[in-house]
Amino acid sequence: MGRGCCMCVTSERCVRPLACKRGYTLGVLQAFSASPAVEGTPMSKWKRILIWLAIVVVVGGVYLWFFGVQTASALMVRYQFRKTPDVVKTPMPLLDLSISSIPHRTASYFGYEFELPWDDVDMAKDKTVGKIHVGAFHSGNAFWFSTFPPKNFVNEVSKTGNLNPQDLKQLYGEDALESDYAFHKKMLQLTPSYITPFISQKQAISGQILLMIKAIAMPKASSGIFSIQTQDFKGFQFENPQARPSTITVELFSNEAGIAVMFMQKDGAPAISQPEINRVIQSIHKAAIVQKD
Repeated sequence: MGRGCCMCVTSERCVRPLACKRGYTLGVLQAFSASPAVEGTPMSKWKRILIWLAIVVVVGGVYLWFFGVQTASALMVRYQFRKTPDVVKTPMPLLDLSISSIPHRTASYFGYEFELPWDDVDMAKDKTVGKIHVGAFHSGNAFWFSTFPPKNFVNEVSKTGNLNPQDLKQLYGEDALESDYAFHKKMLQLTPSYITPFISQKQAISGQILLMIKAIAMPKASSGIFSIQTQDFKGFQFENPQARPSTITVELFSNEAGIAVMFMQKDGAPAISQPEINRVIQSIHKAAIVQKD
């Protein structure tokens, strides 16, 4: 014969043990809270404070264990890049695809040909050093054209950061390392808002590093970044000529080479338009190889 309980009127074995336990526990808590020896005493207040402190410490420890690195990264990127607003910009489609119909001249450098929509070239100020050519115009504007090997940027990141290709693959994935274009696309699409406490530690660390690379390597782009595609190249244009920036930079990538083009505008000189830029960019192609007899 079982012992009776607080909720059973008979001495038979309890048929609702769970309900009995709940009722007994509730009764004890009510009695404890109503006890004049406990309620309102300094000891009970300190106990409540200590209990809450313990809860805060435990919850804070758990949070830091799971989200500490991510939270630190999120705070750091917002602090680091608050004075570099260009980092928050991402590529947008280029809306003006028109091409200038102004009479032009053909230029050829480093195995590539392209068309210039300006005829006032100042040949006395033309300079070529290595794989860099700088052309000047009588208007005061200037033009930069240079080439570099494929995957040059990826290799420089690996070398500068003392990272082997396998390390970079683990950080950014194999697709991002297939070409300079793929790496630039991943880099330029990243913004500080991506780094939050709720992504993985790996994503937080790799994202913070990539944002630092973006801030250092990206040309000035106060008026925007624009995606560009030609018959042979894919790339990005930094700055909108309508904003009249001092320099408009275009970076193009292919499996064979990379090309950097800069259009520099002097104050008071004729403005360089998007159709003129398009004429240069869309006309870039490999020069025909002349066979010698």
